[in-house]
Amino acid sequence: MSSLLRSAAAAALTVAAACAVAGAANAQSYDRLVVFGDSLSDNGNLYAITGGAQPPAPFYWQGRFSTGPVFTEQLGFTTQKIGFNVFGPLDPSLNIAGNVNAAFGGAVTGLETRPGSPPGMMDQLNAYLARGGTFSSGSLVSVLGGANNIFQALPTAGASANPLAAISPVSTAAAADVNQIVNRVAQSGAGTVLVTNLPKLSITPQFRGQAAAPLADYAVTTFNTALTTGLAATAAARPNTNIIMMDIFKIGDTIIANPGAFGLTNVTTACFNQQQLTLCSTPDTYFYLDGVHPTGRGHQILAALADDYLYYGDHGANTTHQGETASRHRQDSLSDATDALSGRATWAAQTSISVTGLMDKTDIDARGVVGAARSDGKGVRMALESGTETLRFGMAGAWRVADVEGAGHSFTLNSLGLDVYAGFRSGDVFVNAAAGVSNDDYNDIERMTSLAPIIHSGSTAGVSKGARLQAGMWWDMGGLALSPRAAVTWVSSDVNGYVEQGVAAQLSYQDRTVDGAFAEISLRAEADLGGWNVYAEGGYRDSISDSDNPVRVGILSNTAQILSRSVDDPFGGQVTASAGLTGDMGPFQVEVGYRGRFGDHADSHMGAITLRLPL
Repeated sequence: MSSLLRSAAAAALTVAAACAVAGAANAQSYDRLVVFGDSLSDNGNLYAITGGAQPPAPFYWQGRFSTGPVFTEQLGFTTQKIGFNVFGPLDPSLNIAGNVNAAFGGAVTGLETRPGSPPGMMDQLNAYLARGGTFSSGSLVSVLGGANNIFQALPTAGASANPLAAISPVSTAAAADVNQIVNRVAQSGAGTVLVTNLPKLSITPQFRGQAAAPLADYAVTTFNTALTTGLAATAAARPNTNIIMMDIFKIGDTIIANPGAFGLTNVTTACFNQQQLTLCSTPDTYFYLDGVHPTGRGHQILAALADDYLYYGDHGANTTHQGETASRHRQDSLSDATDALSGRATWAAQTSISVTGLMDKTDIDARGVVGAARSDGKGVRMALESGTETLRFGMAGAWRVADVEGAGHSFTLNSLGLDVYAGFRSGDVFVNAAAGVSNDDYNDIERMTSLAPIIHSGSTAGVSKGARLQAGMWWDMGGLALSPRAAVTWVSSDVNGYVEQGVAAQLSYQDRTVDGAFAEISLRAEADLGGWNVYAEGGYRDSISDSDNPVRVGILSNTAQILSRSVDDPFGGQVTASAGLTGDMGPFQVEVGYRGRFGDHADSHMGAITLRLPL
């Protein structure tokens, strides 16, 4: 079980706090929020225009159809009530340019024509625009509705000769209304629209075990299908607006199957007994307040799910660690190859084989939207070298594995690499070069979604390639020898795109390349201590070319656009240091060494033991 899973239980108990923090941290991506919808989004509008009659206090919290703030109030904004009945005068205190909630409990999706009924969602939008409301590229607009259309039509449809045929046009018409609202909002300049589909009704207390449950679910799936189809056309016609569809239908069964993971004990019955007019003593352990409305805890869960959708670009950016880890592996392999041909010992006309075991640890700092991470790895390298006093050639195969975790993401990288290298030595001057390729497998990829403890998983693969050129010389100073040297390295790591598996925002990652060239200079010193050589080296390396592609991520089967997140150079300037000793133990030459890199964004440490057998 991964470390992400080990922390899932604790994370589940802090969904509310995590959601509030995430909303506050990410809210800078959107400069304002405007809400159109029904009771799932209403922050007290219906309560205001009915004089406090609906929903009835004290069973419903401060005019919400819930025991706490609704999910749209937990997205990092403080929204005003619309402040007026859309058929009446404008409340002069309303800041129409601020964060506005125009949702009304009981609203249908279209224009409401029944006297005394709350304004429909079309009415809400019309009133908002008529009173000077506008949208901009920084606006986030939430649109959720359609359930009331279905609720009103179910009795008549259920009593008809063909219930499915009777309810279908109601669902498709409601979906068309929602799509029209989204289209108008996008046409008016909104940068992002969060559209929420309808939940599975057969698992709610109102419909659970009832004869109407199958028809209610059919109506919902018909609505959701029509909504998805319509939004696809709207998204294609309005490319300047990112239309994100939040799927709450598929999350319902997961919550029902494991309520304890979400801090719930009751997901089947209502907290509010509408016959006895009593409220349960622990509403935060219930998902449902009444027949269909969530409790405050239920809305916290919906808000966490919304965060997963709204900030998918930021969440997905943390996968940058995948290609960066593969790039480090490739750089290490190339350094190992050239280091084998740059020691002080005189070359002999012979062949040797060597085996190296290594362990490494890398700590990566946070960079913008990318969180900090840690990599713990190990590996084995086998090499065959041969040559003369002036020319040597080598071939090495290496296996590296690294467990990487950070910022709610984790994965295991297995790299199988092959390097070829050659060197020339004339007196105290040497030049060597290496080239290689690795096959990279990214397994056990996991992302802790905003909806803890929901974890998404995946796997992918990639290829890394690179080359390195090094030159230097040795100065013999009696018992001490010094070697100034310089090297240039180029590495390119390709990571294939993949799709997460899970029930929250199912992120779809595009192909990505981490590509860079690095220059380094260093000074190496070696001393002979009676049969054992001791060496130490220090230097500096930095990027001379960084052409990493941004992390590009979308959401599977969703109208959400593919977003790009540029990531700062993970390597940057680095101070390099290494030390070790070499000597003979029987037929073997033994080397024990350490190599460290200390940079702007990451520090790495590697220890290795090599056994070399001359043939």
